[in-house]
Amino acid sequence: MKIVILGYGFIGNIHLNAYLQMKDVEVAGIYSTTQTGDIQGIPVYNDLEKCLEIGDVVDVCLPTFMHRDVFEKAVEKGKHVFLEKPMAHTDEDCRRMLELEKRCSSKVMVGQVLRYFPEYCKLKECIDPDKPASTLLSRRSQLPVGAKNWSLDRSNSGGVILDLSLHDIDFARWAFGPVTRVFAQTDPDHYYALITLRHENGSISRIEGSWRYDGGFAQEVEIAQENELFTFNSQEVSPLSVHQNISLKKDSTEVPPVLLRDDPWSLELRDFIDSIRNNEPAPVTLQDAYESTKLGLLALQSAEEKRPISLEKELYTR
Repeated sequence: MKIVILGYGFIGNIHLNAYLQMKDVEVAGIYSTTQTGDIQGIPVYNDLEKCLEIGDVVDVCLPTFMHRDVFEKAVEKGKHVFLEKPMAHTDEDCRRMLELEKRCSSKVMVGQVLRYFPEYCKLKECIDPDKPASTLLSRRSQLPVGAKNWSLDRSNSGGVILDLSLHDIDFARWAFGPVTRVFAQTDPDHYYALITLRHENGSISRIEGSWRYDGGFAQEVEIAQENELFTFNSQEVSPLSVHQNISLKKDSTEVPPVLLRDDPWSLELRDFIDSIRNNEPAPVTLQDAYESTKLGLLALQSAEEKRPISLEKELYTR
């Protein structure tokens, strides 16, 4: 199976290294507007159309505002498509991509990679999705730097909400189910955001996203559900802890750190390749990713209009 990678920034490099560990795929080409020649012996194409022709699978690692255009080109050529999140930066683009997918036979997956982090998988395994929970999710980093700093332009990237906090929005929806209300606040530059999600099962998820943090990339989770408290802090030596029956006794049970045999990006790409080979549904479908992306877009709308937004149930039953 031949893979072409579109875009060779930070995430494109991660995906390349993941594919190079797979013995049953070949990276046939890399599309880049900034590099020429070859990368690790793989030819670099500066012509998008030529690059698309040579692959069975197209892995899109381009800036978010380019996703719809390259997605259209790829599925029209009958290619399977892996899209880095977010699937797109506007609701119009998302809906157009969903329409195109319905008319083609291509497999499509979106890289909601947090579902492959062992700590987050363990947290989801520990909680009861039918019981209300109070959750704090935080993700902090310094300002992203890339080609032309496109991600700092909110009109192209969706700012910190769509680029960074979408990870936690997706985890909250994946873990606690559909959302009925969204409220968000941001700073003027959209480099910092606070988001509150109310779920159908009564859970409340509070999400912090920041590009103004110089203490190293940090992920934190705190989930309180009945008499249990689950915590995760990526900057701690033993990051994942479970405290049981906290209102009844002081004892706690700690889960040891999860060691990564395979990185989450390799795991998700392996799953996608397997879904193509076995003709099975992609692990994270375009529709599934849209449900989370829609929440991110509504959070942006909430921050802009300075009001909470209620969701109609039809969003999840279409």
